[in-house]
Amino acid sequence: MSLIRKIFFYPFALLLNFLTFLRNLFFDIGLFEEQKFDNFSIGVGNISLGGTGKSVLVSYLAEILSDKYMVNILSRGYGRKSKGFLIANKSTTPTELGDEPYMLYKQNHAIRVAVCNSRRQGMLKLIESINKNLKNIFILDDVYQHRWVKPNVMILLTEYSKPYFKDYLFPSGNLRESRISSRRADIIIVTKCPSELSIKQKEKFTSELNVNLKQKVFFTKIKYNEYIFGKNKKLPLNILKKVPFILVTGIADNTLLVRELKMKGLVFKTINYNDHFTYSKRDTNKITSLSDGNLILTTEKDYFKLQEHMNSDLLFFVKIKIDFSEEDSKLFKSLILNNEN
Repeated sequence: MSLIRKIFFYPFALLLNFLTFLRNLFFDIGLFEEQKFDNFSIGVGNISLGGTGKSVLVSYLAEILSDKYMVNILSRGYGRKSKGFLIANKSTTPTELGDEPYMLYKQNHAIRVAVCNSRRQGMLKLIESINKNLKNIFILDDVYQHRWVKPNVMILLTEYSKPYFKDYLFPSGNLRESRISSRRADIIIVTKCPSELSIKQKEKFTSELNVNLKQKVFFTKIKYNEYIFGKNKKLPLNILKKVPFILVTGIADNTLLVRELKMKGLVFKTINYNDHFTYSKRDTNKITSLSDGNLILTTEKDYFKLQEHMNSDLLFFVKIKIDFSEEDSKLFKSLILNNEN
């Protein structure tokens, strides 16, 4: 982050700090009301701009909870072209739902995925539509700043290489609100950690997070599937050593993915688009032309958007998941379930 950016935009960052401080104060003293619902809910969010891995965690939560609950996910549906409240169904498109909610729905049709600009209205409508004979649980995606709804458990994510304690308020940095707001979280998850992290490194990092006694910190990694997935088939990832391909990404930061593929000895060209990029037919024609008949590899959320305009047997995606240690995985799930009880 450049020193010029920090200094030049500092007055604007001070203004944002004042405005977010006032807003949070009004919630804390009850002038603004945080609505609590009888139905158990888990909030997932961050205080940083950019990808910290929220959708990967939401996917993980849906996976570990779906054996016991009817999982309901509520998101804003960033970048979608529709308005109001919408529940995903078989005819819904990524354009209507937003790329990340659509990806979550495609991962598991047994869960319910809804989008709404207002989290409060979205929760009310989603609760109205549930099967009350089932044991329902609600996951609120990207909800940390949307304090009109109060989840039973709030999970805050921060990326290991870009932690909030080293960042500054936007536009001097990439923080949506002050670092002190991290105190609202019940659980803090450090994402995209190096494969080897010592106990001392974890202790030092936790100390810099400045957590309170009630907060629990988990360190997690990104795990890449050994297969790549396409239309009605999957192939071993290692086949890319023999098969030429290009990589297409429309995510906040593709650094880890590029590094992972290169560490496997793969050689490829990359086409980068902005996060949540909406692909047109013209874009997919360009990608097809640049691929020159070779395999096209992309991310899971990009795959479904590209597939709308590119019904190709050469289009595949890399699947990732959040990786807890075995001990932490059990502890994390027990913390969630204990709060529910």
